[in-house]
Amino acid sequence: MTIHEERRRILIIRPSALGDTLLLAPGLYQLVHEAALTVVGRRPGIDFLTPLIEKSFDYEKGGWHTLFSQKPTCRDLPALDLERIICFLTDPDGDASKGLRACFPDTPLHCFRPFPSKEENIHVAHYLTQCLHASGLPVDPQQAMEEAARTPLLDGKNHVRAGDMVVIHPGSGGERKNYGAELWFDLLREVCLELFHRKIVLLGPAEEELYERFEKERWDSSTEIIRCPQKDNLVSLLNEAALYIGHDSGITHLSALLGTPTIALFRNSRYVQWAPLGPNVTVIPNGGEYRVIFERTREVIHQNIRHR
Repeated sequence: MTIHEERRRILIIRPSALGDTLLLAPGLYQLVHEAALTVVGRRPGIDFLTPLIEKSFDYEKGGWHTLFSQKPTCRDLPALDLERIICFLTDPDGDASKGLRACFPDTPLHCFRPFPSKEENIHVAHYLTQCLHASGLPVDPQQAMEEAARTPLLDGKNHVRAGDMVVIHPGSGGERKNYGAELWFDLLREVCLELFHRKIVLLGPAEEELYERFEKERWDSSTEIIRCPQKDNLVSLLNEAALYIGHDSGITHLSALLGTPTIALFRNSRYVQWAPLGPNVTVIPNGGEYRVIFERTREVIHQNIRHR
């Protein structure tokens, strides 16, 4: 009998965006030696959880996305010998729960809302660990959050950070969460140009409109624009970086969980619920005027440089 067969086999369903998926990490980290974990979610988020899980399935493929229908295509789902299923789904009418019970009739099922309410003063990751605990899994929510604050949960430890490289991500999945491009131009020009030999600007699918502006504003050969990097390349860049700066975004969460020194600029989202988790994270909440944000960010960048 293999180690995976001896451990309890758990299925977790969370079809969410990158950052929302990564916030499962504190709970998964506590379970990695206790259970053989399978996660159903969306790419690319599930791909970054590989160090903590046995296998993953794309929610958009197979029959997973039909769980909300009256006749889910159970025949397209993998045959899984499970101890229990935990789902985080918006399911007010219970349709997905009915679909899961139809497809896995003999498996205990625990379903929860994907997120705590906005009125709850609790971090999303803490909420998720509480749900895992409530489902009967050996997860200590408080301990999980403490571990996430001191340990890079997704760190492969096979890298050396370059002291002369900064990575910035001037976008996110929500326009309201972003500061204008001028802030990033000024940070690159007035701060990073002096402190870092190599400057990487990451632009994802949501930042395509920024590409021409950053290309036009590029003033020296040490600034490199990388569009939609593949998973391994993105992880390699973040593992190598001496510093990462970004908004409240999935890549910012990834940077923090990898242990990269991370500065997270929060504009219109609640950092109490969404702050990135890692041993070297500084959150800069919305301070109002542009110059206040710029000066605070400059100060934190210099603090990170001095502490290297």
